[in-house]
Amino acid sequence: MGLSVLCVDDDRNLCEILSKTLAGEGYEVRTAHDGEAALRRLREGPADLVLLDLLLPKRDGFSVLEVLRAAPAPLSTTPVILISGCSRTPQYVERANALGVAEFLTKPVPLEALLEVTARHARPRRTQKASRGGSVSSKPVAGELSDVPFPALLHHLHGLRANGVLRLESGKKKKSVALRDGRPVAVKSNLVNECLGNLLVRMKQISPEDMAESLRRVKRGEGLQGDVLVAMQLLSVEDVAEALLMQAEEKLFEIFEWQSGRFRLETGARLEGGNALAFEKSAANMILAGVRGRVPIGEVDAFLEARAYLFVAQGESPFYRFQEIDLDPGEQLLLRALDGTMRLRDLGDQGESIRRTLYGLLVTEMLELREEASPAQRVAVPPSVSTSGSPRPVASESDPADSVLRAELAQMAAGLRGKSYFEVLGVPESVSDDGVRRAYVELAKKTHPDRYSNASDAVRRLSEEIFGLVSKAHETLSDSRRRAEYLLERRRGERAAAELEEGQRAVQAELQFQQGEVKLKRRDFLGAVECFQWAVKLYPEEGEYHAHLGWAKYLAEPNDRAVLREALENVKKGAKLAPDREKPYLFLGRLYQAAGRADVAEKMFARCVQIKSDCVEALRELRLMHMRREKEKGLIGRLLRR
Repeated sequence: MGLSVLCVDDDRNLCEILSKTLAGEGYEVRTAHDGEAALRRLREGPADLVLLDLLLPKRDGFSVLEVLRAAPAPLSTTPVILISGCSRTPQYVERANALGVAEFLTKPVPLEALLEVTARHARPRRTQKASRGGSVSSKPVAGELSDVPFPALLHHLHGLRANGVLRLESGKKKKSVALRDGRPVAVKSNLVNECLGNLLVRMKQISPEDMAESLRRVKRGEGLQGDVLVAMQLLSVEDVAEALLMQAEEKLFEIFEWQSGRFRLETGARLEGGNALAFEKSAANMILAGVRGRVPIGEVDAFLEARAYLFVAQGESPFYRFQEIDLDPGEQLLLRALDGTMRLRDLGDQGESIRRTLYGLLVTEMLELREEASPAQRVAVPPSVSTSGSPRPVASESDPADSVLRAELAQMAAGLRGKSYFEVLGVPESVSDDGVRRAYVELAKKTHPDRYSNASDAVRRLSEEIFGLVSKAHETLSDSRRRAEYLLERRRGERAAAELEEGQRAVQAELQFQQGEVKLKRRDFLGAVECFQWAVKLYPEEGEYHAHLGWAKYLAEPNDRAVLREALENVKKGAKLAPDREKPYLFLGRLYQAAGRADVAEKMFARCVQIKSDCVEALRELRLMHMRREKEKGLIGRLLRR
């Protein structure tokens, strides 16, 4: 028999996901969605651990805690992890400490961190029960889409920073979505009408007869359908790349139409053979696009009508508030007006477009609903909100802007390492509580992980760590007691300043990598090899470092076959470590060309375009190969006619 956990949150979707996750880890989970229901559940049977949201209907988290602590044992001694979606004010922290809270966490909590905290505070009792009941194996998170709609599921998996494959079924439909840090990066479908040929026929880019002929050639082994259509001179390489991206988006957005079905998250799994999604879109923008175009309007209206009596306010969580999301000017005006003083029903009759946007903003928690009105105040739209007419650009790794972005982050990380929390936030030791909050909000905008979703694994890791460091600085300095203890510790010289060795290695590796890129552009190939070797040594988990090392080795010794073989091994390792990056496959294509393997090179370039549809270098190589092939056909024809 496993440890019992009571999960209390008014967000039923999040509660359902956490319940499934903890059940998969062997816990017995009960749920409640308001303070009164939580107390009823505990009176029915005590829990070994309570995950308690702070802002609850009917009775807030602090009120629930006060009743618990005043009750007789075992209720009075129940360990409680308090979770808040709003800022941890000094008053909140002081009250939580007085009520004996085991941990006070701020939403969203990464899945791994939540499981670690739960296990840490549950460990003594769980160990005793496990000795009687035996060990429990971890199971995938699974549930029903009727309980957790797909938009809410995607949003909460983004907040939990989930990595793996999300499997979905509805009737005979089956789909798989690859997640990286909670963001969809690839999708796979079993629907025939979502195949590339059918999509192109619907777009009137090819005829049904052309599609049938291309399928016959595919069955004869002439290659993938996209390659065959290019060979038939029906489409250009660029047309196919654009169609593949549209195909991926169609496969994902069609799921938003599902009103029933099952889902299962396979943590750590990899998706084979899926269509890559556009790197430029944040998770919030993907969800908003699906809500705007695919969620049945009846589902949207039912959601809003059921909550019409609630007040609409800006989201409290900085992680959600600073997500990148595209709104038109009218929607931005509406967002500014929603300051917690108006109920949903007070908004009047809104058009379908506005109702869908409201639903999307509520699902992504850029807006939230409250039972009580907030004091009227001026609300600023965060800079991460852009107009749909001119969306905020997100650089791809091959763009010059990406190098600037990566250099900026690496420099920021290097500058924050070893600094005090006051220096991290850029405030003096005499700063006021309001000054701490203002500094935190500004830094949260700059370091939000969504800004770096298109960068390498090492850079994304840095952004997560910096955002965490900034949040930790805010948590410490916003609490007067903790701030005093921290100042005393600093004056005594007892600071612990060396916990992030791996992060430091990542910073140094990224700096070496950037220097290597500069030397590569200057044709200093031996110098580039040295820099990339250091990057690989400092951070061997990053595939791009291995790929660039192999490419630089070949450029330094292009006539040495032994070096070519060694370079291929380096780049292959890079592709294995970073299968969703286009650069390793671009380098593999060029190296196989140098080795005289044009057939393999073409496949590598095609894979590169599948990953990044606008990769200019790969598109150019494919076009040249196609032109050479056509030229050879013409030459052979002339020879045969002689």
